[in-house]
Amino acid sequence: MNPISEIVVTYVTNALWMTCVITAVTVLLSRALRRGPSSHRHALWVAALLLAVLLPFASLRGSRNNDKPKPESAEAASTVQPTETGFSGTSSWALWRRMRHGGQPVQFGPLWVGLVALLYFGFIFYRLVRLYCGWRSLQAMLHESRDPQIPPAKRTVVEQCHSLLGMKPVPILLSLEGKGPATLGIRNPVLIFPEWFLSQASEDELASVLGHELAHIRRHDFLLNLIYELLILPVSFHPAAALIKARIDQTRELACDEIAAECLSTRTQYARSLLTIAQSMSAKQRSATVGYALGLFDTNTLEDRIMNVLARANHIRKTWARASALVSSGLLIATCLGVSAFSFQVTQLHNTDADLQPFVGTWQAKFRGKIFQTIKLEKKHDKLTGTVSHANVSVDPKSGELTEVEVVDGRDAIVEAKLTSGILRITEEDDIQFEMKLTGADQAQLEIVISPRDAGKVPKPKPWKLERAKGGQQTN
Repeated sequence: MNPISEIVVTYVTNALWMTCVITAVTVLLSRALRRGPSSHRHALWVAALLLAVLLPFASLRGSRNNDKPKPESAEAASTVQPTETGFSGTSSWALWRRMRHGGQPVQFGPLWVGLVALLYFGFIFYRLVRLYCGWRSLQAMLHESRDPQIPPAKRTVVEQCHSLLGMKPVPILLSLEGKGPATLGIRNPVLIFPEWFLSQASEDELASVLGHELAHIRRHDFLLNLIYELLILPVSFHPAAALIKARIDQTRELACDEIAAECLSTRTQYARSLLTIAQSMSAKQRSATVGYALGLFDTNTLEDRIMNVLARANHIRKTWARASALVSSGLLIATCLGVSAFSFQVTQLHNTDADLQPFVGTWQAKFRGKIFQTIKLEKKHDKLTGTVSHANVSVDPKSGELTEVEVVDGRDAIVEAKLTSGILRITEEDDIQFEMKLTGADQAQLEIVISPRDAGKVPKPKPWKLERAKGGQQTN
């Protein structure tokens, strides 16, 4: 198995369930912050995105040496000593460390692992191409934009908005491609309006739009949004990750609404302006998209935004809001620490020479001192092959003990010998299967595998003891 493919599948396997847990916890915690500033919920969802991406990476630490205990794990385990009241004071952290380094091994075949890794890399490449195309469309829209002719009265509104938000003058451009007001740029941001906006919007509507878009610039939302788009790539295949990103976008718009409403007109006037602009944009029925620019109505949550602006008077005080945000963040981190203690480790299904060599040899089972079953195992091309002798056996249906055996001439070839977690499953030509487990240097036990359709109809024998014949073990 390719080590890179193994790492990828380990990451994907853990991301599948860890992202769900993180999303569910964040949904509950965000409800506790609904009466606080939207910026607090925004920060909580950003933290959820970071944890959803990074937490599965923590499971990769032991993916390549999952079966080898680390010294620090042994040291941590040795510090957990029982006392009269339970564990010692330092054992909690040591216990977490011990749990942290242990992962549940999951075995997949090389073909399956390779396919999952290929699909994963293909999807990530697709997302990168989409991101690149979106960036190119923004550059094209910026290149085709032109300087507007702003009437004196509206120019005064523009200057007042910049002053109220403490912003330096930001260039305003007009574009045929944009469906609504948007912010674009990192180092030198610009405001892009549709061709019709400046001529049809009232002064109050212009002030509301400027306040909202300037809030984006003051918060550096364009740059942060690009960072989030890149950050989400490793888990972008997950629907829960898409929900996290949608909540980040939604709370970002709510936070900018709150800034604009506080700095400019009354909340009622701001909400009325949002509704009027949305109706005007709907009437235009523009099909072009803004791409990764921050548009005024990109999140399609107009009703929530209006209700949030009008309900701000009922929000709790800043001190309690900050305390609630800190508690929620602490609970989210604590949950992730607990989640990180449980992970899956994808391991190789095929086995090394050192794993297979102990099974090589001639193994014999005896009944009342006489040999009735012989299994010959040899290694060819890193696989076990061989033969299984014929025998008829009678079994006590209650105890599973052998009552009678009959040796029959002939042997069946072994068509498959698969080693999993120390148990060798042998399949012969007649589709009869055995499970063989080593119990000593030259000792093992053999158990017949009863198929589900025969369960309850055929008595299941107890495991037979096997001994390796002297001189029967092969060496490299």
